[in-house]
Amino acid sequence: MPSHRSALDNSAVAVVIPVKAFHQAKERLSDLLTPAERIVLAKYCADRVINAARNFDIFVVCDDPDVAQWARDHKTKIVWQPEIGLNAAVREGVKFAATQNKQLAIVSHSDLPLATEFEHLINDQSAETLLSSVTLVPDRHEDGTNVMVVPTNFDFEFSYGKNSFAAHQKMAKKYGLSVRILHDSSLAVDIDTADDLAVAQQLEN
Repeated sequence: MPSHRSALDNSAVAVVIPVKAFHQAKERLSDLLTPAERIVLAKYCADRVINAARNFDIFVVCDDPDVAQWARDHKTKIVWQPEIGLNAAVREGVKFAATQNKQLAIVSHSDLPLATEFEHLINDQSAETLLSSVTLVPDRHEDGTNVMVVPTNFDFEFSYGKNSFAAHQKMAKKYGLSVRILHDSSLAVDIDTADDLAVAQQLEN
């Protein structure tokens, strides 16, 4: 159900999801999982994120034909961005969302196995607040940024990678945007390591 509490209609919001080629995903788990198992895991997580975003227009940013076909199967929009890295991919996805009259972008990693919905990120905020702030959902180590909400009319400089949570706070302040931090256990777990996988399995059971 679309939220009645947010002054910003769901139709003004895009969910931007950069998705790496499934056969290249989760290489850090190669000691634990076979290539086929890593593909299954990557798709499972990405499916969860797509389902969590179901009440918004979804923009999948990718450079792989299999991912593009998967995105078409899920009836999302595709932003084709070959070989440019995560930060540029996200920037292009947000920029494209702006051309589709989206005022706000929820940017999510595709490897969040516990994601269930994104509405709560905007439900309790007025449109004015949402369009003048950045919401950050850190990973469980408070190092990475698993999900963020940004207005699309800023040429925001994304800094994914090590310490991105701190870097994104600095960047928001540089643009004069206020920062809201949300700690959310369903969005804080991403899958990079065997330890992450164990935590995800434990929380899901």
